[in-house]
Amino acid sequence: MAAALSACGHRASTADVAAEDSVDYAPMETLYVETVDTVAAASALTIDTIRIERSDKMAEVSLHVLWPTSGDSALVGSVRRFICDVCGIRNAAFKGTKAEWRDMVDAEYNGLVEGWNGTYGDSEDGGPSFSSTTEVVLLAETAGFVTFYGETSGYTGGAHGMAVHVGRTFRKGDGRAIGYETDMDDHFNVEHKDDNLFANTESPALYKLIKAGVHSYFKACGQPMADDTELADFLQVDNVNRIPLPGNAPYWTKTGIVFCYTQYEIAPYAAGMITFEIPYDRIREFLTDEAASLIP
Repeated sequence: MAAALSACGHRASTADVAAEDSVDYAPMETLYVETVDTVAAASALTIDTIRIERSDKMAEVSLHVLWPTSGDSALVGSVRRFICDVCGIRNAAFKGTKAEWRDMVDAEYNGLVEGWNGTYGDSEDGGPSFSSTTEVVLLAETAGFVTFYGETSGYTGGAHGMAVHVGRTFRKGDGRAIGYETDMDDHFNVEHKDDNLFANTESPALYKLIKAGVHSYFKACGQPMADDTELADFLQVDNVNRIPLPGNAPYWTKTGIVFCYTQYEIAPYAAGMITFEIPYDRIREFLTDEAASLIP
């Protein structure tokens, strides 16, 4: 099964880089585009749309971020911290100014060019361009919460690129994230901390629901698993009846809660990012009272 399976995309279930045969790498051309548009994208927040692209035949960098500029201070702060995490920004003083975003893209671009030169600089034919793409958008908003969603992807040589998709849901009023944090103990076992999403993460019924969601993902891809035995043979988990929660806490939409597993988290790369949405009426019983109160 593993040899035949191909990634079907990473959206909820409700690319490899190919080298060109012949490429002319001169002259160098740089495309640099940026726009900052203020839009009232959410009733709780005022948001700047940040778009910056820089590319040539060695490197391509693309940034698209919805950055909150005003609104409830706690919510603005929480969303900004999430966006900084997605973008890899570690500077606590980052304010999201036009100059700061431009500097970030320039630094990413320069790093890719340096890597490309180190890999292909001595090659007469060159090689495929290195790339970095980051997008963070407002995915959903209700009277009780907002959900922001981020995607990062890149290619820096090798057989294929890498990607990470993550969403986070924040309660309006206090900006509290609804979910959990994960950590590893001394024996490399994953531990969940500060869980305000699930009342009982060890519930057999919840495990059953997660397994059904994984089955639904492969079915939506047009590559259904015949039964649990086939699923167990393909997944990289100890027990198909106890598929662990994703490392990144599930995020909320207007219709349900989305589980998204990163590449290699529970399955080979060929599986893509296993993603599925569980409707609220099916998952409500497993939520904490705090979380359940936010269901639209």
